[in-house]
Amino acid sequence: MKPLTKFYTSLTFLMALALSLTVQAEGASALYSENKIRFMNGGIGRDEVLEMRPYAKDYTLNLLFSEGKIGRAITDINVNIYNTQDELVFKLKNVGPLLYINLPAGSYAIAASYHGNKLRHKISIQDNTAQKVILNWKDKVEEDDLLRE
Repeated sequence: MKPLTKFYTSLTFLMALALSLTVQAEGASALYSENKIRFMNGGIGRDEVLEMRPYAKDYTLNLLFSEGKIGRAITDINVNIYNTQDELVFKLKNVGPLLYINLPAGSYAIAASYHGNKLRHKISIQDNTAQKVILNWKDKVEEDDLLRE
């Protein structure tokens, strides 16, 4: 292999590696809502779950969205979170299956919608404590039938 060709091959490899690391870093980066609440959303596929998992402890609320008896992870959830005065403090569309949110201590109501079906859940957040909540739409899905066979 000619030295110049070897150089370009190495350069191409390094550029691809840098791009890959940038994409991975963006997948696990914190974002901020309109109300300046820090959150992280994702968890599609094993790699994203493994990438997000170490950050769960940095958020006071860890939400997991699933459906059916087997708890298949789902996406495209719309989430609204209200404080005790029924004021909207957090809103995000098309999230899941994992959503980490850093809410201040207090009581909240989560309203989540999946394909028009709504779930509500009340929570109480403590300072410096990660609380895990699984919101599961229990309606029957095809995979539930496979469990019976």
